[in-house]
Amino acid sequence: MKKIMCALVMVTMTFMLAACGAQKNDLDAGYALIKKGDCAGAETYLDSTIAAPDHLMDLAYAYFLKGQCAEKAGDATAAYENFYASKVVTCYAVGEETHVNLNTYGRSEFCERIIPARLAKLEPEVGDKAKVEAIEDKVDGILTTRYLQRFQKRLN
Repeated sequence: MKKIMCALVMVTMTFMLAACGAQKNDLDAGYALIKKGDCAGAETYLDSTIAAPDHLMDLAYAYFLKGQCAEKAGDATAAYENFYASKVVTCYAVGEETHVNLNTYGRSEFCERIIPARLAKLEPEVGDKAKVEAIEDKVDGILTTRYLQRFQKRLN
């Protein structure tokens, strides 16, 4: 009887693990569409992730993917806006990390080197310094408002 119970538990656990691995969120769906070259189809999923991310880095990655799609489409302003948002969120995550691990180093690389290089490349295409600063102010305002709204909901 013990062997049967053990086998039953093992089979149940296997199915549960398989089900967990099969679950995909909107970010996964958006990324899969981008891999297929369908940025337009991915936009809904990325926007959904941005509206209600499961994790802070999901938010950063959704913005990053939107930046890549905008860059491919030749929209330097939208690319700059999304890459800048990704940088802000990624740098925040790195700064708030309490346990340093390989993910922290990878995120730090995006925060300090990879995304700033993309922003520097896009800046001349966006326009003058005033336009770049306006984009950054807009993104900072959106992110601040979003976080303040969540904080207020937690207090109520």
